[in-house]
Amino acid sequence: VLVCVLVASCATSPLGRRQLLLMPEKQMDQLGVASYAEMKKKQKIDQRGSSNRYVSCVANAITEELTGKWAGQDWEVTVFEEESPNAFALPGGKIGVHTGLFKAAENQHQLAAVIGHEVGHVMAQHGNERVSTQMATQTSLQVIDASLRGRRRLLRRTA
Repeated sequence: VLVCVLVASCATSPLGRRQLLLMPEKQMDQLGVASYAEMKKKQKIDQRGSSNRYVSCVANAITEELTGKWAGQDWEVTVFEEESPNAFALPGGKIGVHTGLFKAAENQHQLAAVIGHEVGHVMAQHGNERVSTQMATQTSLQVIDASLRGRRRLLRRTA
Protein backbone atom coordinates (compact mmCIF):
# COMPACT_ATOMS: atom_id res chain seq x y z
CA VAL A 1 0.00 0.00 0.00
CA LEU A 2 2.81 2.39 0.95
CA VAL A 3 4.59 1.78 -2.36
CA CYS A 4 1.35 2.46 -4.30
CA VAL A 5 0.80 5.73 -2.42
CA LEU A 6 4.39 6.82 -3.05
CA VAL A 7 4.23 5.98 -6.75
CA ALA A 8 0.87 7.76 -7.15
CA SER A 9 2.25 10.83 -5.34
CA CYS A 10 5.23 11.33 -7.61
CA ALA A 11 5.18 14.56 -9.57
CA THR A 12 7.53 16.47 -11.80
CA SER A 13 8.90 19.85 -10.74
CA PRO A 14 8.90 22.83 -13.13
CA LEU A 15 12.52 21.94 -13.96
CA GLY A 16 11.70 18.31 -14.72
CA ARG A 17 12.93 16.75 -11.46
CA ARG A 18 10.83 13.97 -9.93
CA GLN A 19 9.43 14.83 -6.52
CA LEU A 20 7.18 13.29 -3.90
CA LEU A 21 4.07 15.38 -3.14
CA LEU A 22 1.69 13.83 -0.61
CA MET A 23 -0.06 16.96 0.66
CA PRO A 24 -2.89 18.61 -1.29
CA GLU A 25 -1.97 22.13 -2.46
CA LYS A 26 -4.92 23.64 -0.58
CA GLN A 27 -3.64 22.11 2.65
CA MET A 28 -0.14 23.45 1.99
CA ASP A 29 -1.67 26.89 1.33
CA GLN A 30 -3.51 26.71 4.66
CA LEU A 31 -0.29 25.73 6.45
CA GLY A 32 1.56 28.62 4.80
CA VAL A 33 -1.15 31.13 5.73
CA ALA A 34 -1.23 29.85 9.34
CA SER A 35 2.57 29.97 9.67
CA TYR A 36 2.67 33.49 8.26
CA ALA A 37 -0.03 34.68 10.65
CA GLU A 38 1.93 33.19 13.56
CA MET A 39 5.13 34.94 12.42
CA LYS A 40 3.29 38.24 12.19
CA LYS A 41 2.13 37.81 15.80
CA LYS A 42 5.53 36.80 17.18
CA GLN A 43 7.99 38.86 15.15
CA LYS A 44 8.27 42.62 15.02
CA ILE A 45 7.03 44.10 11.74
CA ASP A 46 8.84 47.04 10.18
CA GLN A 47 6.33 49.91 10.19
CA ARG A 48 8.35 52.22 7.95
CA GLY A 49 6.33 53.00 4.86
CA SER A 50 9.42 53.48 2.73
CA SER A 51 10.77 49.96 3.25
CA ASN A 52 7.33 48.40 2.85
CA ARG A 53 6.65 50.30 -0.38
CA TYR A 54 10.10 49.36 -1.72
CA VAL A 55 9.73 45.63 -0.98
CA SER A 56 6.10 45.54 -2.17
CA CYS A 57 7.05 47.27 -5.42
CA VAL A 58 9.78 44.70 -6.13
CA ALA A 59 7.61 41.75 -5.05
CA ASN A 60 4.67 42.97 -7.13
CA ALA A 61 6.89 43.34 -10.20
CA ILE A 62 7.83 39.66 -9.81
CA THR A 63 4.40 38.25 -9.00
CA GLU A 64 2.71 40.19 -11.81
CA GLU A 65 4.82 38.23 -14.29
CA LEU A 66 3.72 34.82 -13.00
CA THR A 67 1.65 32.64 -15.31
CA GLY A 68 -0.69 29.71 -14.98
CA LYS A 69 -2.23 29.02 -11.61
CA TRP A 70 0.17 31.48 -10.02
CA ALA A 71 -1.12 34.42 -12.09
CA GLY A 72 -4.26 34.78 -9.98
CA GLN A 73 -2.55 34.36 -6.60
CA ASP A 74 -2.81 37.34 -4.26
CA TRP A 75 0.56 37.80 -2.58
CA GLU A 76 0.88 39.45 0.82
CA VAL A 77 4.24 41.07 1.58
CA THR A 78 5.57 41.84 5.06
CA VAL A 79 8.88 43.34 6.12
CA PHE A 80 10.08 41.92 9.43
CA GLU A 81 12.54 43.72 11.71
CA GLU A 82 15.17 41.01 11.74
CA GLU A 83 18.93 41.46 11.26
CA SER A 84 19.45 38.27 9.24
CA PRO A 85 19.84 38.90 5.49
CA ASN A 86 16.95 36.65 4.56
CA ALA A 87 13.60 36.43 2.84
CA PHE A 88 11.02 33.70 2.39
CA ALA A 89 7.86 32.86 0.51
CA LEU A 90 5.20 30.45 1.71
CA PRO A 91 2.38 28.60 0.01
CA GLY A 92 -0.81 30.62 0.15
CA GLY A 93 0.83 33.71 -1.34
CA LYS A 94 2.94 35.00 1.54
CA ILE A 95 6.28 36.78 1.20
CA GLY A 96 8.46 37.93 4.09
CA VAL A 97 11.61 40.01 3.91
CA HIS A 98 13.96 40.66 6.83
CA THR A 99 15.33 44.18 7.21
CA GLY A 100 18.84 42.67 7.33
CA LEU A 101 18.47 41.85 3.64
CA PHE A 102 18.63 45.58 2.85
CA LYS A 103 22.32 45.52 3.86
CA ALA A 104 23.11 42.58 1.54
CA ALA A 105 20.87 43.46 -1.42
CA GLU A 106 22.28 46.79 -2.50
CA ASN A 107 19.60 47.57 -5.10
CA GLN A 108 16.16 46.50 -6.33
CA HIS A 109 17.68 44.01 -8.79
CA GLN A 110 19.45 42.09 -6.03
CA LEU A 111 16.33 42.21 -3.86
CA ALA A 112 14.29 40.94 -6.82
CA ALA A 113 16.71 38.05 -7.30
CA VAL A 114 16.20 36.95 -3.69
CA ILE A 115 12.41 37.37 -3.71
CA GLY A 116 12.14 35.67 -7.11
CA HIS A 117 14.21 32.77 -5.80
CA GLU A 118 11.89 32.38 -2.80
CA VAL A 119 8.74 32.56 -4.94
CA GLY A 120 10.33 29.91 -7.17
CA HIS A 121 10.52 27.57 -4.16
CA VAL A 122 6.77 27.95 -3.67
CA MET A 123 6.05 27.38 -7.37
CA ALA A 124 8.23 24.26 -7.37
CA GLN A 125 6.37 23.05 -4.25
CA HIS A 126 9.57 22.51 -2.30
CA GLY A 127 7.70 22.88 1.01
CA ASN A 128 5.26 20.14 0.02
CA GLU A 129 8.17 17.97 -1.05
CA ARG A 130 9.93 18.48 2.30
CA VAL A 131 6.77 17.71 4.30
CA SER A 132 6.01 14.70 2.09
CA THR A 133 9.50 13.28 2.50
CA GLN A 134 9.24 13.64 6.27
CA MET A 135 5.80 11.97 6.25
CA ALA A 136 7.05 9.10 4.07
CA THR A 137 10.10 8.61 6.30
CA GLN A 138 8.03 8.61 9.49
CA THR A 139 5.45 6.24 8.01
CA SER A 140 8.15 3.91 6.75
CA LEU A 141 9.82 3.84 10.16
CA GLN A 142 6.48 3.12 11.82
CA VAL A 143 5.77 0.26 9.39
CA ILE A 144 9.24 -1.20 9.97
CA ASP A 145 8.85 -0.85 13.73
CA ALA A 146 5.43 -2.51 13.69
CA SER A 147 6.66 -5.38 11.53
CA LEU A 148 9.69 -5.93 13.76
CA ARG A 149 7.50 -5.94 16.88
CA GLY A 150 5.18 -8.43 15.19
CA ARG A 151 8.11 -10.62 14.20
CA ARG A 152 9.52 -10.50 17.76
CA ARG A 153 6.14 -11.58 19.15
CA LEU A 154 5.99 -14.40 16.63
CA LEU A 155 9.52 -15.55 17.54
CA ARG A 156 8.67 -15.49 21.27
CA ARG A 157 5.62 -17.66 20.66
CA THR A 158 7.57 -20.23 18.69
CA ALA A 159 10.50 -20.31 21.13
